[in-house]
Amino acid sequence: MRSHRFEPVWRSALTVAGLFASIFTVLFVSLIPGMSADAFYLAAGAGVTACAIGLTWCVQRVVEGRSWTELGLSVSHRSITRALLGVAAGAAAVCAANAACVALGAAEWDPDASLASVPAWLTVIVPAALLVQAVPEELWFRGYLFRHLSASLPLWATVAVTAGLFGALHIISQSGAGSLPEKLLYVVQAAAFGLVLVACRITTGELWLAVGFHAGYDMLNERLITPGEGLYSVNLVCLIAVLTAAAVLTLRRRHRRAPLAWRARPAAAAVPAAAEATEERPLVGSAV
Repeated sequence: MRSHRFEPVWRSALTVAGLFASIFTVLFVSLIPGMSADAFYLAAGAGVTACAIGLTWCVQRVVEGRSWTELGLSVSHRSITRALLGVAAGAAAVCAANAACVALGAAEWDPDASLASVPAWLTVIVPAALLVQAVPEELWFRGYLFRHLSASLPLWATVAVTAGLFGALHIISQSGAGSLPEKLLYVVQAAAFGLVLVACRITTGELWLAVGFHAGYDMLNERLITPGEGLYSVNLVCLIAVLTAAAVLTLRRRHRRAPLAWRARPAAAAVPAAAEATEERPLVGSAV
């Protein structure tokens, strides 16, 4: 039997490299002269998503020799419904965490002006959240990485690596974190976010619920409140609590419906078990 000792390492490295290669499409779009800001967001979003789809297809079909549909982005009659439910769940998670932060006196409601503008929503917020972030990141992390690690690692390890790597990658992300403790909390918050997204993948066996949750979360996160001076960490703690609770509840509901083999190795049954959920209505209500 082939050793899988280094598989998490090289597949994780390939996932990060593929994601960055997809994102670098933005640099080429920026070279196009005479583009307005709105046109740039639309073109950049389309470019990043197209590149991510193309690269994951090449890796999955040419390198791996497997079907691209295994990554979970196949279109079905439930795709739009699950994506929209995910958007609502992601937005609700942000609202719940922000409300808790305000209730604790650590922030004030201060919605971004762009949220009141329909053109801004359609040309900036939605493309940035959906095309630049949600689809590419879900394809690489909850699509490619989760799919292949789940075939050689126990499910618990697959979830840990997928969510942990996703969180660690956010150490270079722009945020309101200033001090080192805040930056570390931001990484933990991103890992909790990744945990919810992988829970969506396990629950439905595909990516659409996770794509929707990712987009809905990014559309509102850090656009509804203004934390008080030195209190940004409180906002992060609230987000971590809400996201972790959402992930745990989602996985518990999924486990009650059909027990998950968390410790089985190899976890060949992990993806098929999740895929069985596509024949049933997703438990998205547990995600908020």
